[in-house]
Amino acid sequence: MMNSDQNLPLAEINRPRVLRDFFLVSTFALFLVGSTGCQPTEDPMLALMDVDLMKTRVDDLGKTVNLVSSERRFDQREFEDNVSSGLNRWTSYSKDELGDIDWSLDSFAQPLVEQFESFAAAKQVGELNFANTDAWYLQQSYWLRTVADRVTQSNDLAPFELYRLGAGVDVSQDSEGPVEQLVGALHSDLNEAQVETLTQSLKVFDWIVRNIQLLPAADPNDSEDQALNDSDAGSAAAGIKGLGYQRYPWQTLLYGRGDYVERASLFVLMLRQLEIEAVVLTVSDGDQDKSEESSPTPWVAAVKVGSDLYLFDTRLGLPIPGKKLGQIATLSDVRSDSSLLKSLDLTVEESLDDDTEYWVGEDDVKELIALIYISPEEVSKRMSALEARLIGDDRLLLVGKPERIASDLKIENVDPQPWGVAFQTHQFRQAVRDAIAKSSFDDELASRLRWHFSDEAYIDQFTRYRTSRARFFAGSFDLQERGYNAIESFQHLMYRDELIDELGADLKLQRQLGILKTDGQSAGEYQAQLASVQSQMRLVRRDAGFFLAQTHFDNGSISTAANWLERLRLKEDAQRWAEGIEYLLGRASEGRTDYKSAIEVYRESEGAQKHGNLVRARLLKQLIDQL
Repeated sequence: MMNSDQNLPLAEINRPRVLRDFFLVSTFALFLVGSTGCQPTEDPMLALMDVDLMKTRVDDLGKTVNLVSSERRFDQREFEDNVSSGLNRWTSYSKDELGDIDWSLDSFAQPLVEQFESFAAAKQVGELNFANTDAWYLQQSYWLRTVADRVTQSNDLAPFELYRLGAGVDVSQDSEGPVEQLVGALHSDLNEAQVETLTQSLKVFDWIVRNIQLLPAADPNDSEDQALNDSDAGSAAAGIKGLGYQRYPWQTLLYGRGDYVERASLFVLMLRQLEIEAVVLTVSDGDQDKSEESSPTPWVAAVKVGSDLYLFDTRLGLPIPGKKLGQIATLSDVRSDSSLLKSLDLTVEESLDDDTEYWVGEDDVKELIALIYISPEEVSKRMSALEARLIGDDRLLLVGKPERIASDLKIENVDPQPWGVAFQTHQFRQAVRDAIAKSSFDDELASRLRWHFSDEAYIDQFTRYRTSRARFFAGSFDLQERGYNAIESFQHLMYRDELIDELGADLKLQRQLGILKTDGQSAGEYQAQLASVQSQMRLVRRDAGFFLAQTHFDNGSISTAANWLERLRLKEDAQRWAEGIEYLLGRASEGRTDYKSAIEVYRESEGAQKHGNLVRARLLKQLIDQL
């Protein structure tokens, strides 16, 4: 669906026609000068041309970067094309400069590139040409940096009430670095720089578990009949849903949903924008063939602070609790004290489910694999060239350094290995794109893609939705001189039934939503388009209600968020977000020091994060009991 707010075409080089005659005159003049043995003087017109050409190069790059960072979202395909074509024009102008760029493939990433060499994303690693999917990688990097900066600069104490209770220190909202003070009090063995690193990690982790609703882990073995093609290159290439690779990180952000491995990937990548090293730990099974597509199941995200790894469990939605209530455990802690992991088992009073034990035990952590996230873009020549030329406010961290991360990770019995989940995501999404193109004349394929049309397609087509999310990531909460802030944006997406039903008579809203009746369009086609958008509007308003609550929470309006969540949990069309609503309501109650309500909400929770919510309820109960 096209939006009325379309971006202008990127600038092309226009050479003045008067230069044609000038070249003839200057050529003759140069001949005369050369025949006398003198050096020609610098031609002022040529100097001006060089200046104009350089300005065009800069403008092309600047306009492209502005597209990436703009809060206005455009038609998806147009966005891809404009960004990639703008960057490719820039590289064509700059071939002489970029040809000698100091680049070589990161040695730690090389095995992955070779393993996936038959796929386009791996083939293009050594090229300077940009692919259409690079637009999304750049947007992803921008969103990650924006959220990371915003979240880590916040001094809001409400999300960290659990740690305030554990620290037992009097810290006010107006004091300098209040969250850092809590973390420092809980981890007195860390120096100031280490406290800052751990605090930033905790803030980012907390934002992710509040804003990315946890989805159950998909098992490819349960969905082999859902293959989108006959590829024998693995489940991802065949379009079979699996753990950790179904969504690009930018999609996890945009959709507000992801499995625990996608949460972990997001955490690791957001920390990279802050130049904090993190990996994902898995339990080694000893006999695993490293060349196999399957790999040990990821356990936790681990942040390197000093000489140890601090453990954040994106499946629990909690850091692994340390020896003291409120502390974050390190790998050394859980290796030396088996009771820390055992304490994460649920009691009979807490749950009567069949599986109440924590999924990792004492013996499992003796030898571990540290997966280092590597995407084909971050080790590519083109991103290395681009990052070097982005300065000031346009600067983005686009290049990963997996070899350095691996060499810095000197932890006993922890084996660093390259992680190919990003390559698998490229495979999976390519399989989905190919299947979508064929699904209009293949009913079986369309049936297997039903999840895409119900979970993603309406978002991809609804530009206002994506604009609202972009404003949320940027923390656009204050009143704007022009346009809406994030709060107003989500409010305007909560379409009333009457407005949806009367869309056919509201020409202004039709234009805003990109519904344009063309000359060759039949009445039936026009009515089908209207019906499709009306269906999208109902899906959009369901999501917007929950996102509005998240926005109030992020804006520090905890009571407003709680009141809205109480209303939202009663709405039938909000059931898709039921688990996220309950969890955020518990967090809002906790932030308002209504501990009893928070504990009740956590204890009644269901879904993928149930185990972690029950552990959180227990920790909160223990902390208030010792007051």
